[in-house]
Amino acid sequence: MFDVDDRDLLALGRNCCLNGNYAEALGVFRHAFQTLASEGGTAVRPEYLSHYGVAVAASGRTDEGRRFCERSIQLEPYEPEHYLNLGLVHQMAGHRSAAFGAFERGLAIRPDHPSLLAERKKLDRRRALPIPSLSREHFLNRCVAKLRSITGAHR
Repeated sequence: MFDVDDRDLLALGRNCCLNGNYAEALGVFRHAFQTLASEGGTAVRPEYLSHYGVAVAASGRTDEGRRFCERSIQLEPYEPEHYLNLGLVHQMAGHRSAAFGAFERGLAIRPDHPSLLAERKKLDRRRALPIPSLSREHFLNRCVAKLRSITGAHR
């Protein structure tokens, strides 16, 4: 069926997930897991469990996919990509706030992670800052934003 080494199948499945080919990734992962199990049950690295979770969730089984992602986080809590995948699974399940939280936890580990930043930006509904040179929490930004919302004035 596949013309690559069985251990390379896990990397192939991960790449399929990264490219958004979840159905193909699911098939590749299943084949790889069956082959590895028949070879003596080699442990699967958490990064592959995490991507497998996304592929499973994309097939409609979001609870099962979430469990795989959460397991990968238990095994490697310092890996931001696991939080990205958990957030994607939450999005597929329609849980925006849980997805946003997962992206935030990943960004706490690696604040410059481009995929986490992009996904968080897609979910962020906040308007542009009235005074961009000040922080969002600054008194002036908060006051001007409240005045905008009261008056209905938008930028």
